[in-house]
Amino acid sequence: MRALLIEDNVRLGQATMRSLVKAGFAIDLFETIDDGWHAWRSVAYEAVILDIILGQDSGLDLLAKARAAGLRTPVLMLTALGSVDQRVQGLEQGADDYLVKPFAIEELVARLRALGRRPALTAAGVMRYGRLRYDQSGNEISVGEARSPLSRGESIVLERCLRHPERVVSRSQLGESLHSLDQDYTDNSIQMHVHRVRRKMADLGADVTIRALRGLGYMLVRLEGGAAVED
Repeated sequence: MRALLIEDNVRLGQATMRSLVKAGFAIDLFETIDDGWHAWRSVAYEAVILDIILGQDSGLDLLAKARAAGLRTPVLMLTALGSVDQRVQGLEQGADDYLVKPFAIEELVARLRALGRRPALTAAGVMRYGRLRYDQSGNEISVGEARSPLSRGESIVLERCLRHPERVVSRSQLGESLHSLDQDYTDNSIQMHVHRVRRKMADLGADVTIRALRGLGYMLVRLEGGAAVED
């Protein structure tokens, strides 16, 4: 599970990161709102751990900015404030959970894992991007009236990319999603699934594709008249 930690207390941030890495998480740590915001909108994180007070800045402002931009990454707020009003404000602005400092790292780990198990925010099992429509219950994609079924592996790859459009999804993240559903995977099998999904979208005339970013992973993007980048 890859998570973003935004904490301006250097010692606390480093200690928290070390503990989470030891627990099996991949953590990107940033101390400022600007650096954290740049990372958040660029990388497909599965959770964000956000301090409510970042120096002179407010983590609540960053949360509001992220939600206004359409970022639906689960957010766990860290706060040294025991005020009920403060916690309610965070939840109302889009936080999914909160933890009051000081906290036990075991509780933070448990809460992050619980957030990671929550399903993607979708309406009636349907995900959309551009003209592409993905029916999760039927495991098929469509553009207008044209439809195409997806295999289990193709569905996993597409859903992961649809959760984070315009952001990099690494090969390891795709591999972890495939592995979590008891599918064997290799770099070649991931590439094969991506290629097949890309081809089916193209055959339907979709205005989106999955681009391969060499050395980084994949990104679901809107087409602007150019050809898709192949592996």
